[in-house]
Amino acid sequence: MLQRFSRSLRFRFLAALSGVLLLALISLVILSKWVIFPALHKEEHAVVTKELEKIEAGLNVSHETLLAQARDWAIWDDTYEFVQGNYPGYTDTNFSQQMFEEMHYQLMAFFNAEGEVHFLAGINPANGQYHTCRSVERECRWMDGLVHTMQASIKEDPLQRKSALYAGSPPLIVASNPIFRTDESGPSQGWLFKVRPMDADWLSTIERYTGLPTMLSVVNGKEDNDIAINITGNTIFAQRFLTTYPSNEQIALGTQLKRTSYLASLETFRYVLLWTACLMLLVIGLVLLLLERIILKPLKILTSFTQQISGDIDESSSLLKRGDEIGILARAFQNQFKRQQQLNAELIQLSTHDPLTGLPNRRLFDQRLQEVVNNAQTTGQSLSVMMIDIDHFKLFNDHYGHPEGDICLRRVAQTMHEVATAHGFFIARTGGEEFSAMLPATSATQAMEKSQALSHAVDQLRHPHQVSPVASYVTVSIGISQLDIEGAMTPSGLMTAADQALYAAKADGRHTAKVYTPSLANTAFSSHNTLP
Repeated sequence: MLQRFSRSLRFRFLAALSGVLLLALISLVILSKWVIFPALHKEEHAVVTKELEKIEAGLNVSHETLLAQARDWAIWDDTYEFVQGNYPGYTDTNFSQQMFEEMHYQLMAFFNAEGEVHFLAGINPANGQYHTCRSVERECRWMDGLVHTMQASIKEDPLQRKSALYAGSPPLIVASNPIFRTDESGPSQGWLFKVRPMDADWLSTIERYTGLPTMLSVVNGKEDNDIAINITGNTIFAQRFLTTYPSNEQIALGTQLKRTSYLASLETFRYVLLWTACLMLLVIGLVLLLLERIILKPLKILTSFTQQISGDIDESSSLLKRGDEIGILARAFQNQFKRQQQLNAELIQLSTHDPLTGLPNRRLFDQRLQEVVNNAQTTGQSLSVMMIDIDHFKLFNDHYGHPEGDICLRRVAQTMHEVATAHGFFIARTGGEEFSAMLPATSATQAMEKSQALSHAVDQLRHPHQVSPVASYVTVSIGISQLDIEGAMTPSGLMTAADQALYAAKADGRHTAKVYTPSLANTAFSSHNTLP
């Protein structure tokens, strides 16, 4: 019996296929372990290091720029006279809050030849107020730690002429230079320090410069390595550790990267897969020749079945009732097909709706708007649209933080969705704090009434907004346009007109609604350039 079984086609097929598979697996393991993966990891590490170097180059540009600005001020006859007390009008001429904000300075500190404070000017990071002082007292007390650190730096290195990182929240770039005459003749009469915060604005500048997401944090103590790389799935989080002054802390300059280099390098692995595929094709060819009746015929039936259920699944198909492997495959395919239909429906939902608020997104809004505009132009019905903007939402985020901002967006979105449902119109989230609505068969007057319902509903939330110049709670501004006005005969023209009306509402003090008219265009354009 055993001898007869060993001669069977099934046994020989299984033995041959098992041998080929075993050989392929051994080959893949050897190639992967000793050749492919080491090469991929080495290449990936080199790519990550290069990307970090881009970010560090951006930081170096900030260092060099600030140091050059410090040198320009320090090697100047006016500054030289000022630190000796011979130029009383120096501060009035050269210092203002506007200058600090435009140059993105946090502090400028002048020290005399004995290393004592001569003059301080800066913007308090806690409240954004600008102060000038002759000592670190009263309103300038927040400068005390920085000033002492600068004085310690002067004692350690009187020559200065350098730019360093100071730990803090946020970390700081500090450039310093001795004070000389413009021609650098004579002895130094003191030192000048300029401080620039590495805050969100600075990070945004670095991201624009490098095209990479950039993160910054302060690390207590010292890391053993200059670079740390953590890999999670297809994402790499890499950090470079930079020395600060004083040197008991480090700044971690990091970025997050997709493993594109790693995935691209898998091309090497495809050659191995191609070799395996060719080998498997050879085996499959032999199987087809030797087991035509056992394998191919049921597979053809299964193929016909899969083609038949590409539309509606026939639950009564005889293939689903089979008790062999083909029946199992048919039922598994049926379940997988149903699951695929479900996933496709979920994917459509995700691609057309905003994940934070659950409202339709800009993509679905634009599609619907094109359809509604076409219908309105065909039938001659009126059509109005709204653009809604949460008033001073950036101030809200800056004050309460982005998690609270997300909560606010969800509450406002849900409220406006309920109003839109009740009044029979379509609303979507089309920007950060921006929403858009389309109102078929609605005149501008009717749209204004519905906008008041929207605004009133948001007001009734009484969601706190203590830093809003408009009200103590969250409010909205609304711009309205109608399809039949001049210049608003297309979806883009319609939304542009609503946008101009929105900016007119902002120019009028916010927390109001405006209907677009051609006379608003110039005013809205001017407001667009001045309002946040």
